[in-house]
Amino acid sequence: MITQKEMTSYYEDIAPRLTSFLLSNGCGYAQASDIVQESFIRLWKMREQLTEKDSISGLVFRIAKNLRIDEFRKNQREILVDEYEDSTVPTVEDNHDTEQDEKYLRDCIEKALAELPEELRMCYTMFNIGQMSIKDISLSLNISESLVKVRIHRAKEKLKVSLAYLKESL
Repeated sequence: MITQKEMTSYYEDIAPRLTSFLLSNGCGYAQASDIVQESFIRLWKMREQLTEKDSISGLVFRIAKNLRIDEFRKNQREILVDEYEDSTVPTVEDNHDTEQDEKYLRDCIEKALAELPEELRMCYTMFNIGQMSIKDISLSLNISESLVKVRIHRAKEKLKVSLAYLKESL
């Protein structure tokens, strides 16, 4: 059984990574925060069945992923308008304002991540943004560790191609 003190420690460690993971997978901040809260509420309700050997991080990420899918299905009929009218990437103006440059880079990275196939994006963001171990990702997604490694590698390769123009423009 997990104590309240241990749960607080898990929350402080995992919640920021989980929020970043959800944001990188298309959630708005408010929705990501709600999913994180609901994930930990569900984990708290399961506390009596959990042991120290359980992968709390993997379990919370799996709960959040399932909640995200449920939310997507529930809202799937809503019409989502793309932030950019056409499929082109925003451009940097001649003046190099740091804030504009950072926004440009964020937009480019978000766009490149959004273009990744779902299975590659999930593994990549869980590993790099969620800072989960290969083992926790494989448990969370119910796939082999080898497949997780392959997907992370393929995602990196696709991102390199997608973001290659950044090097030239900076």
